[in-house]
Amino acid sequence: MAVLTKERIVERIRKETGMSAKEIEERIRELSARHGISDHAAAAMLADELGVGLEEAPPLMHISDLVPGMRGVNIVGRILRKYPLREYQKKDGSRGHVASLLLYDSTGKARIVLWDAQAAKYYGELKVGDVVKVIDASVREGLTELPELHVNFRSRIIVNPEDPRVAEIPPIESVRTYNYQRVRIADLMGGERFVEIRGTVAKLYRVTVYDACPQCRKRVDYDASTESWICVEHGAVEPVKITILDFGIDDSTGYIRATLFGDDAAELLGRDPEEISEKLKELVEEGLTIKEASRKLADEEFYHLLGREIVVRGNVVDDKFLGLLLKASSWDEVDYRRELARTRRELKAALREVE
Repeated sequence: MAVLTKERIVERIRKETGMSAKEIEERIRELSARHGISDHAAAAMLADELGVGLEEAPPLMHISDLVPGMRGVNIVGRILRKYPLREYQKKDGSRGHVASLLLYDSTGKARIVLWDAQAAKYYGELKVGDVVKVIDASVREGLTELPELHVNFRSRIIVNPEDPRVAEIPPIESVRTYNYQRVRIADLMGGERFVEIRGTVAKLYRVTVYDACPQCRKRVDYDASTESWICVEHGAVEPVKITILDFGIDDSTGYIRATLFGDDAAELLGRDPEEISEKLKELVEEGLTIKEASRKLADEEFYHLLGREIVVRGNVVDDKFLGLLLKASSWDEVDYRRELARTRRELKAALREVE
């Protein structure tokens, strides 16, 4: 492999990280003076520190290529949704912050999860519609079929990057139903993936939260002997609270039970999971079981959701006990302009068939 000149290394660092040439040169001079090495060697050292490879660039990765367990991932996408920043309690009693964003490219969708310093650094400046480049993130399995990109201390996010993948990203107006097919509940058989249902919230079964591992999002248990929360896979962790909403949706052709998790559930409810957790705790202290408390909370605090028309997306499974169940991955308010446009397209298609 040909050796890159210092100038080419600087240019590669600039493109990969978004740093200015002046900032890069200053870092190179600092490393050169500190270690007594040439500027060229210092440039290569800086590239290594920033995770910028000097080998031939690998094929550009897209969201559909993401697999849980990947590290050092480099993805470009547009922000489709920005979920509220929320607090969580660490093991030492201090408060941390976590936020997530929904990202899409030409191949699919993923979540970006920002923790603490990264949330403080990036969350405020990122807006729905921004094209971003996420550098050196790790991929974890999400609560739904969407992969999660976790941004760590080495990761960087660049807004409006110079990258050939930018030209491939569809405009935000065209992706609300991207990869999802509108279906009628009456036509569902079980096993359908990436379906979309427009209907009315007809029943609330329960609203609850659970303590989860921040890495795999699986339930964790408290070990009193060590005074720590234990994840089977990741050991002692600082748990985060995950919201679960079980509800029924009716589209006039049928009825199906749906389950919504995490930020999407909290957004639909309009409450932080920590607040829901406190309400549940109060009800349990009154003598209710957690199951009874979750039902009572749904009935008394969130009855206003009944009759609300929404669009829900996800996969349909045939549960042995509950029958058909929609494992929802996202939801949206009904966009009536889009619905009218959809109806026009369907009518035109129907007219073409009978002509």
